[in-house]
Amino acid sequence: MLTGEEEAWQKLEALDPYEVAERCGVEYWDEEDVFVVLVFGEPCLVNVREREIREIGQYHHFHHEESTHFGLLVPLYLVSCTEAEPTGKLIAPQSLPHGAAFFKSPHDLPTEVVAHHFGSNPKHLLEAGKELGGRPDEHGDAAVTIPTFPRLPVAVILWVGDLEFPARAQLLLDETANRHFQLDALWATLLMTCEAVIQVAGPDH
Repeated sequence: MLTGEEEAWQKLEALDPYEVAERCGVEYWDEEDVFVVLVFGEPCLVNVREREIREIGQYHHFHHEESTHFGLLVPLYLVSCTEAEPTGKLIAPQSLPHGAAFFKSPHDLPTEVVAHHFGSNPKHLLEAGKELGGRPDEHGDAAVTIPTFPRLPVAVILWVGDLEFPARAQLLLDETANRHFQLDALWATLLMTCEAVIQVAGPDH
């Protein structure tokens, strides 16, 4: 269990579940006493009492049990998310307040890993993003915006390399992202999204 995970569960336990559901854009099933949260477009049952998160949606190849940050981010989303809907305006994480100082070592973004994985075949980025509930965007040579959480989309943009320049990637957030998570949680969200899209795509292409 990551630092802060039990604290997030405890805070969530103390909240009114109906207020949480409305604020976060999720469902609350009162008979089962569980939340239904869409993660990468697929529903997960969140049982606060049992500290359990279980996928119930159509199977895709993201295995949340192998994710470092999934178990922290789901309850944290329910605790800290606001009612702010995404505006669709994408920004670099570094442009958020204090982001330029934060998003560098040891909080580098895994853009080189994404570029290496998809740089020779951007079609696979689009396919993996679609499987994670994403939609293609008109940026770079290939781009997809993935609904990591209902109010927290992440855009993954790829430029294919050539003989002169290597492939490169960029990660963008909606301009409302810091109304839901602090910078460290946004960093973890970006990492989990990259982890998911690479996992779903399979071995290097």
